[in-house]
Amino acid sequence: MNKFFWIILLIIAIGSSGSASTKDWKREESKARDLYNSGKFDEAVILLREIILSSDNDVVKRESYFWISMTYINIGKLAQAETNLEYYLANFSKNGQNYGEAVYQKGRLLFLQEEYELSIKQLSIFVNEYQNHPLVSNGYYWIGESLYALGQFEDSEFYFNIVLSKYKKSNKYEASTYKLRLIEHKKSELALQNLLKWSQEEYLEKLSQFRIKEKSLLQVINELEKNGGAPIKIKETDEYKKLLAENEILQNRINELEQLINSSKDASSDLYNQKMEQIRLREEILRKQEEALRLLDIKLREKEKELENL
Repeated sequence: MNKFFWIILLIIAIGSSGSASTKDWKREESKARDLYNSGKFDEAVILLREIILSSDNDVVKRESYFWISMTYINIGKLAQAETNLEYYLANFSKNGQNYGEAVYQKGRLLFLQEEYELSIKQLSIFVNEYQNHPLVSNGYYWIGESLYALGQFEDSEFYFNIVLSKYKKSNKYEASTYKLRLIEHKKSELALQNLLKWSQEEYLEKLSQFRIKEKSLLQVINELEKNGGAPIKIKETDEYKKLLAENEILQNRINELEQLINSSKDASSDLYNQKMEQIRLREEILRKQEEALRLLDIKLREKEKELENL
């Protein structure tokens, strides 16, 4: 009975071995790609692993390294994707059916890994060496995206425009159009930020100059008062008080706008208007400071004439 049992086990083992060696690996690869295309990435990985480990079909096994790397990219396992993609690129440069796309996918993978400069170098190799490849427009697009991520907006604009001018049927045409609009907005935003910075610096500088001049005028007035004549109570006049009150209101409004701008994440026209209003109010404060100095100067001239007539 024992002997009979072992014979049965041996027959089963031989049968299993035979079925593995005669498995249609080409069909298995087709199944794996169907799973990939239908978004069943976890199932695709399992089947592709089996092909890599067990297949005796060298072509199927070779291309499975490419497809498993693509599958890993789609499920966010970038380290595993890199390992398999690098193996494919290192070993199958002469006979890899998907070698050109693998060169492109390495550039895209580097972008996903936030290695933007390396991504640009890799994708530049792809667009130069595979100019007739169906994905060449995508290569230009991802170079643009990498440059955009690095803050090099004018350079990225150049590559997005390549897609628009040369590859009107590209699946990246609309995305490139959108990116160019974003760049225009970004450039306007940067210009406005520079204007705000310049406005703030100029505002503080002029305000400092006004205060120095105001102090100087008041010192002269005080000296004149000591030499005779009625005191000049310029700061008690209604006109001067009004200017000071208006300045305080404007400064409070500037502070409110500063808080709104700093807390806002919105890139809308409202934010733009707030920034422009802040610049306008600073200019208004400077104008009123000039008016206050003018009043001081007038009173000083009046006092000088009064003393001359004594």
